[in-house]
Amino acid sequence: MLIGVVGAPNKGKSTFFSASTLVDAAIANYPFTTITPNRGVTYVRAQCPHVALGLPSCNPKNSKCVGGIRLVPVGMIDVPGLVPDAHKGKGLGNKFLDSIREADALIQVVDATGKTDLYGNAAESCPPQEEVRFLREEIALWLADILARQNDKKNGGAKDMANSLSGLRISEGMLTHAAMACGLSIADGMPNTEGLERIARQIMEARMPFAVACNKIDVPGARENFVKIKNELGEGVFPCSAAVEIALRKAEEKGIIKYRPGDTTFEVCGTPDERQAAALGKMNSVLLENSGSGVQKIIDWVVYEKLKGIIVYPVEDEHRYTNHKGEILPDAFLVPSGTTAIELAAKVHTDLAQKFIGAFDVKRKMRVGASHVLSDGDVVKIIAGR
Repeated sequence: MLIGVVGAPNKGKSTFFSASTLVDAAIANYPFTTITPNRGVTYVRAQCPHVALGLPSCNPKNSKCVGGIRLVPVGMIDVPGLVPDAHKGKGLGNKFLDSIREADALIQVVDATGKTDLYGNAAESCPPQEEVRFLREEIALWLADILARQNDKKNGGAKDMANSLSGLRISEGMLTHAAMACGLSIADGMPNTEGLERIARQIMEARMPFAVACNKIDVPGARENFVKIKNELGEGVFPCSAAVEIALRKAEEKGIIKYRPGDTTFEVCGTPDERQAAALGKMNSVLLENSGSGVQKIIDWVVYEKLKGIIVYPVEDEHRYTNHKGEILPDAFLVPSGTTAIELAAKVHTDLAQKFIGAFDVKRKMRVGASHVLSDGDVVKIIAGR
């Protein structure tokens, strides 16, 4: 899975990305700080099964376990800022739109203070709702332009339309469904420009689910704007402070505090100086007021609610919950809901799928077959022939 961090310039995208990944992306208070996409790895939270299994600890290899919370890696990309008419090439539009092709879902970072306009410049008031509307419209118009160029070739039909969007992983079925939702038929060729734009908007909602991060929630006036945008847009809108989250993660790295991404508080364990202690006090106030920084909550919601991800744990010894080295619950795999036992085997190693005999559901203590659909938190032993 890959999550794209998007938005207009100077809204805190790179701060959000850095807070999520601890990659040193360029952060500055002016438009177009991000010129090329930054890539990193963030994490989704899960209860580590070693706790429910009554084990004292685990030995994670491809993830982390902090105090019984398993942090499982997820790819993240921070793309250049988007400005009005980006689909026509304005600003860094072409770079932005090309960068989101790979993303499975998008987190749009907006300035909840309303003090920067759609171009990233200082402003007296720019409602965050406008940011959300314009960005979604730009993506939809970009998709519509791709479809229109296919129409100019006079090939027509759903199959040709799907071919023009194959790089975006948009299938003929998705196109047909989007057209039907708009009350249109594409069986015999392309609709007009208005019809293409309507179809593109439908496709965007299905192909690129959104979450909205109302950033700078710790700044005066931001909370009121968040309430307005939440009331207007409903699901998928979250308050956050990326600046607080990145400060907490760096303090944890330096051993000043104990903090897990997504926690609503932290423990001071080092010896902060007077300045650091004052900063930690302010950050703790933000966490209490906001039930956390909000950054991890957004990531978890995108992975679990929009992308329907589940986490499963393959082992080789169903009695000791280990691999062949004796390491307890070493691997955690983030997979789509509906993944079967044999599909998990293929993700672990191609040979396991080719020689698949069956699997063992460790928690339920039962043998399962190739088509058995896995559930979130399953611990599974793959049984393969030689």
